[in-house]
Parts: sequence; C-alpha cells; structure tokens
Amino acid sequence: MVAISPWFTHYQTKYWSNPARFDPERFTEGRHEDKQHSFQWIPFGGGVHKCIGLHFGQLEIKVILHQILLKFRWEVPAGYIIQQDFTSLPIPKDRLPIKLTRL
Repeated sequence: MVAISPWFTHYQTKYWSNPARFDPERFTEGRHEDKQHSFQWIPFGGGVHKCIGLHFGQLEIKVILHQILLKFRWEVPAGYIIQQDFTSLPIPKDRLPIKLTRL
C-alpha cells in the first residue's frame, strides 16, 4: 500500500511559492501553481478515486464563503499559529479560534 499526505504535498516549496501564506491568486489563470503536477493539489483525492462530491463540495464552499465574507470580519488571536491533528484528516487541534464580527 502506498499513501500520500495532501497536507505534505500542499506545502512543498518545489511546487508552491510561499506555501504557508494564504494566497488564492496562486490558482488564477496567470499563475496556475496548482497545475505543475497532477497530484500536487488533491483536496478531494486523485485519479480514479476522486471524491464523488468534488464539484458539489467546491461549489458549496464558494457559496458559503461568499456569504460569510460579505457579512463578517474574520479575526484570529495575534501571533496565532495553527497546530494540526493528523489522526484521520488534518484538522486544527484547537478547533481554530476564529472570531467573526457581523459587519
């Protein structure tokens, strides 16, 4: 059995410029950082075993985030560094302390 960790591949400096920085522009037409290798960006798995909800999941999160970004300001504690739990899927150990303030 061979397994890869999406967390590990999503943070490879070989494929991503400054991988720890939040940078949605890396997926735009001009940069295409996610297209350098077929298994470099795999949030829903890869190959023939991709998640059946891939397209629905991506659309759903875009709709939800759009509404949250329109209606709230986001904050995390100053100097916050996320710690991950890799027991099954990567999740924040501290449940991600985000403060949302309605605009």
